[in-house]
Amino acid sequence: MTLTMTARQSRALALLLLLLISALVQAVLILPAYLLHRHYDFYLDQYSDELSRYQRIGATRSALEAKLAAVKARDPRKGFLKNASPALAASEVQDVAKNLIEANGGKLAAMTISQHHDDGRFRQVAVNVQLSSSVTALRKMLYALENAQPYLFVSNLTVRANIPYGFRPQPGPDPEILYVQMDVSGFAVVTP
Repeated sequence: MTLTMTARQSRALALLLLLLISALVQAVLILPAYLLHRHYDFYLDQYSDELSRYQRIGATRSALEAKLAAVKARDPRKGFLKNASPALAASEVQDVAKNLIEANGGKLAAMTISQHHDDGRFRQVAVNVQLSSSVTALRKMLYALENAQPYLFVSNLTVRANIPYGFRPQPGPDPEILYVQMDVSGFAVVTP
């Protein structure tokens, strides 16, 4: 099967083939350059955005250093127990709790050390305290415990009355009508 064409048709076909081949050559040469250019434009935009963000963050350095100096001046370590060892930290909690309870009119019955809990860099040490006191003394003790240095936390507070129904106190000092059981805990910084 042979195809016969006129001179005009063969020139048109040759021109069409020339255009097709030149388009193909241009696509082979230009398309990779275009894709490479688009790739680098994307990463240039991304890196320029990151650079501008880092420059904004870097501009806040002096303000952050001033805030850090203010925090360090407040001495945040004073809120933690001095000893990281569970036994020594529990002893420290016991001493502080005992002094505050007795100074505010409570009568200490028993103190037992509870299991400590580690949470990352911090160790929570708790002491179970049992005591008897009056209502006003209990209020003073709780206030003193939660405002103490190092910071102590009261949890699992149970308060029961030691008196029968209808009891009428005599004039004079408040009687010790409450039995109190609570956990007093503090935190220590554990250094690896």
